[in-house]
Amino acid sequence: MSKSTKALVIVLLSGLLIGAFYAYGQQQFGLGEKVERTAWLDRDNAALTKANDRIKELEDNYRAKEREHAQDMATALAKYQEDLKHEKAAKDRAIADIRSGDLRLRIPVACPEGAGGSTTAAPGPGAIGRDGETRAELSVQASEFLIGLASEADEVVLQLTACQAVVIADRKQQGEQ
Repeated sequence: MSKSTKALVIVLLSGLLIGAFYAYGQQQFGLGEKVERTAWLDRDNAALTKANDRIKELEDNYRAKEREHAQDMATALAKYQEDLKHEKAAKDRAIADIRSGDLRLRIPVACPEGAGGSTTAAPGPGAIGRDGETRAELSVQASEFLIGLASEADEVVLQLTACQAVVIADRKQQGEQ
């Protein structure tokens, strides 16, 4: 074999050896990339799983608070409706008692002046000013009107109380968030 053939064979063998090392290095680099990518994916999947668990927990808590708020609203409404029903029944009973004569409304009135325009009573057996205030009985219509007016005022109080319950429930929910 000639020197040039030997040199050519050495160059070819060196080239093959370099090519083999290069291919082996590329294979190892590719395996390293796959391992690193797998580690990244595992880390990202773990973070996503943890985040999804936290989201589920927060949603469940929020749904529970929503249910509690809805229950508070329903309770406030039911109490208002019940109180309103009792108020109307009390008004109807009072008006029925007025009409039947079992209930009478009276108002204080000024005592009449004594004889001759004097505010002092004439001496004698009279009881002016000594037995308490003088009272006058209201008519059935006036009594019904006043009872109705008082009942309307009570209904407004009940409505305001129900509104306060709603505001308290809303503030409670907002404070928990």
